[in-house]
Amino acid sequence: MQEIVVACVQLRIRLPQDREELEQHLLRFGNLAQTKRARLLIFPQYSGLMAAALVTTGARSGLLRQADQARRSNASFWSRTQARLAGGAASVLGADFGKALEGALIQRPDEVREAVTSLFSSIARHHGMTVVAGSAYLQDADGAVRHIALVFGPDGQQLGAQAAVTLRRDENPLVEAGKTWQAIDTPVGRLGILLGYDMFYPEAGRALAYAGAEALIGLGATTRPAVVARQRHGLLARVEDNQLFGAMSFAVGYNPFTPADQEPYLGRSLLAAPISLSQRNTNVLVEMGTDSTEGLITAEWNYETLRTLWAEDDPPIRSAMPVASFGPALSVLYNSGLTISRTLQIEAKPPAKTIGMYTPHEALPEPLPVPEDESALDEPQTEHPVADDYIHPHQREQGDDSTSS
Repeated sequence: MQEIVVACVQLRIRLPQDREELEQHLLRFGNLAQTKRARLLIFPQYSGLMAAALVTTGARSGLLRQADQARRSNASFWSRTQARLAGGAASVLGADFGKALEGALIQRPDEVREAVTSLFSSIARHHGMTVVAGSAYLQDADGAVRHIALVFGPDGQQLGAQAAVTLRRDENPLVEAGKTWQAIDTPVGRLGILLGYDMFYPEAGRALAYAGAEALIGLGATTRPAVVARQRHGLLARVEDNQLFGAMSFAVGYNPFTPADQEPYLGRSLLAAPISLSQRNTNVLVEMGTDSTEGLITAEWNYETLRTLWAEDDPPIRSAMPVASFGPALSVLYNSGLTISRTLQIEAKPPAKTIGMYTPHEALPEPLPVPEDESALDEPQTEHPVADDYIHPHQREQGDDSTSS
């Protein structure tokens, strides 16, 4: 395996009425990927929550699912009217997806995991592709609930999993951080997954590179434009730092953790390569032209060309690292457990009110003292061009045969 086509999905999160509806929705993207001969299909952060939603029960959960119908572009006038009424009722009753999901994770964790696993296993097997199945809150092997992305092979077998190591400040106390990052062997290369905030840290990408990763897969779901930009820049920096291929898949649209249609998810998904292998020296091979609609982008990764770059590029970043110069200094800093924060005074805050799966927290943990001679580290910034080529899932139905690669 030297050359593959990769398909990256930009997806609207939805609360489906049943498994068949959700499966058909996701299979459309697989069908589009097949027309481009893709062998790797990537779904964004929180994609697995759509399957987990099928396990939530109760009248309020039903109202939330019905209200979601009003957001569908193909919904009839009567369906939209009923869905809006349900949305109003859900708002009045205080229906909250996060609370419903929390209850399912506590009472029926095995059902939640089975719903997510069986759905994406079926999609991988149906299309004969390797699938990065977005992410969901799932019970891990040790019984802890973590934010986990699953990877499935073309035969539907689970190949690996990656839990988010860096959690949001407002993450529900039920959720625990993952312990480390590990590269996952697949038929389309050795993949390293960076979930959410994990891609902000150079060390995460470097750990995966040392573990043999050939490509870094970033999965995002955020409501803030600044975080979209930071995650894109973070993923591209990790790609360039370690001379790997990369993908950044975003969820867009409806945010189930906020009331009604407040604070929708934003993002512009992309496929990337080291600067030396990308057009216009930007790292970006192709990206979505919009930050709010669904679509599919594809590009080609050639691993033989990548390995040639490792051997012949100037400077040969992967083999010429001046470890003798900065290795000892980094070893001392990392072993001491120091952070780069210089904030020493923290004001105590009372416990914040829980909102569904999330609990807002304003206070930060007190950092350890920092030596006087420690210098602040600046993360590199990169400018990116806008590429307008992308595949919209409805184009084939409308007779538009335009594609991107």
